[in-house]
Amino acid sequence: MPLSKEGKREGIMRASLTRACATAALTALIAIGTGGSGTAFAEDTPTQVNADQDGNPIPQAPDDTDVTVPQDGNSTPQTPDHADGCPPDPGFRFYNVKGTFVGDKNKTVYGQSGITLTVSVAKGYTWSGTISYAAKLEESLLIESAEETLGVSLSKSKTTTVTLSGSWKVPASQTDGWLALGSKGYSFKWERGSTNGACKWIVSNHGTAKLPSLSPYIAHS
Repeated sequence: MPLSKEGKREGIMRASLTRACATAALTALIAIGTGGSGTAFAEDTPTQVNADQDGNPIPQAPDDTDVTVPQDGNSTPQTPDHADGCPPDPGFRFYNVKGTFVGDKNKTVYGQSGITLTVSVAKGYTWSGTISYAAKLEESLLIESAEETLGVSLSKSKTTTVTLSGSWKVPASQTDGWLALGSKGYSFKWERGSTNGACKWIVSNHGTAKLPSLSPYIAHS
């Protein structure tokens, strides 16, 4: 049975309304998918870089600084206790002493410009400084003498008492950089020896050392 003019007109209006609703729904879906007001495709909050876990900026590793050594590095003062004026007791001398950043090679990462570097260590992680020597040495004697002579606090190793983590993005102004766990400390050359009857310093052992001093922290350069 053919439709009347009124029926045809009603059918056309229903079809137009259906198309309009479909277009509106598609427009809303596109808006959400491209970062509109919807949350279905919302981006995660970007990870903050150049900051430690407490939100503070990660410090740049301090430059090496020269350290004045008392008594010219001789931890055994040359007092006239003997007839020849030179005590023969063995001792240590220290040279080229510098305040420096002492990093852990196992917790150091490198990258080129634009790369974000990340380092993390768990509570209780222990890392060590370095000591080299030509002959057998009791390291505790060297460290004790260095502390007394240089007037600083030193240790062979450090242990983190908290979990540490941090990220740092190598800036465009640098071709490369590094991020590392470490602490402020000291590096130096050392000699162990004694003076003979002619007041000549006789070396029995020698080497280098790079030892941490302050609490562990993460730094970059």
